[in-house]
Amino acid sequence: MNNAAISIEAIDALLPQTQCGKCGHPGCRPYAEGIVAGEAINKCPPGGQATVVALAALVKRPALPLEEPEVPPQVAFIREAECIGCTKCIQACPTDAILGAAKLMHTVIKDECTGCELCVAPCPVDCIDILPLAQPEAARQRARADQFRQRFESRNRRIALEESRRKAERQTRLALNKRPSSPVDAAEASADPADLKRLKIEAAMARMALTKAEKQLAQHGTAALATQVESLRLASLAAQNALERASKAPTPADEVAIKKAKITAAMSRAQVSKAEKAFGEAPSPEQAAQLDALRQAAVAAQQTLDQLQAR
Repeated sequence: MNNAAISIEAIDALLPQTQCGKCGHPGCRPYAEGIVAGEAINKCPPGGQATVVALAALVKRPALPLEEPEVPPQVAFIREAECIGCTKCIQACPTDAILGAAKLMHTVIKDECTGCELCVAPCPVDCIDILPLAQPEAARQRARADQFRQRFESRNRRIALEESRRKAERQTRLALNKRPSSPVDAAEASADPADLKRLKIEAAMARMALTKAEKQLAQHGTAALATQVESLRLASLAAQNALERASKAPTPADEVAIKKAKITAAMSRAQVSKAEKAFGEAPSPEQAAQLDALRQAAVAAQQTLDQLQAR
């Protein structure tokens, strides 16, 4: 291993591994690489002045004051009763510290959260709080730097693999699309009203997330936020294009719509029943709110089914 590589590893070992991007880089290791290339050592707000002093001793440079105010140890907290299950925060989290699935409540795994704040901007309903950590939890979070690094690197490997898979699938679809079209192809490509509704919601949420991130970028102007804004802009454009394509497609047969509505109504009823059993006879206020939302969704699903069957 050459001296530059050794220096990068040593510098990275001194950084808090929040992977927050506040230094202007998309992670702690890229910042370590920047320091080796001559970049200033005072750009890590989560690390604080103590990190600047440690870096100065390692690279034999003056210990400058922090470029931005210090960010103390903190964690994200999702107000679960307000969460709509959009998964935007899951996609933004650099350490996979958020648990949940589409249209279901999300929660933060506290011991895996670095407090990077990257989940805040994409959230379309502002249901995420950033809470400070008191001692001794603050010290324990800083001691988990190696764990955060490993999770960040694991996430990056997973994303690279998923991108390779998507690329291969796109190439396969392109090859299939070169075949002559037929009436069956046109029927399969028809738009379902439920899909149109979903696409409209996704397009609106994508626009909201983009607008919020653009405001964050205007205030802070970091490279990580700029990258996030560009990603959200592409996602918003893709969602809008998908909606426009679906809007131009022919409507499917009523039987298909009724079948899907029956499935949706049955799943909604099952979710209500499952929640009632899980929460018991005396649910907490948050559980009661979630149960009420599930019941409303079940009623709406049944109404949709009734309307389709009445045609």
